[in-house]
Amino acid sequence: MAAIRNETVLAAIIRASALTDPNIHNDITKLYEFRKQTLLDDESLTADERTEAIKKLTINYDHNKLLFNEGTKRRCENCSLECLATSYCEHCVRNYLKNNFSNWTSGNSDIDDLIKECQIKSFRPDKLIEWIP
Repeated sequence: MAAIRNETVLAAIIRASALTDPNIHNDITKLYEFRKQTLLDDESLTADERTEAIKKLTINYDHNKLLFNEGTKRRCENCSLECLATSYCEHCVRNYLKNNFSNWTSGNSDIDDLIKECQIKSFRPDKLIEWIP
């Protein structure tokens, strides 16, 4: 696997964003699909860099879908609920966290309540606040 040039990946994502026309790409899914196709067509990127750029684009897409509560939904293969995120199910993540609330404590109920509230309101499973003893 060749080294990924992170600056090149970021520059390609910025170029793809700059090329979007808000009159044509007027919803979150159209924006994502256009930018994804632009990255796929970008000859300055290696195959690994394209994959990394699309991965970063998808993370941002999922975050924005949840933040603005809009976009194409899909049915989760695990819980069968409709979810917005494409690379995970926000319901499954929140249920997992809720089911594990009793498995940890900071020893301070105010801190525990704050951590639980932040976990439930989180938009990204890779950016969760958690108690680490």
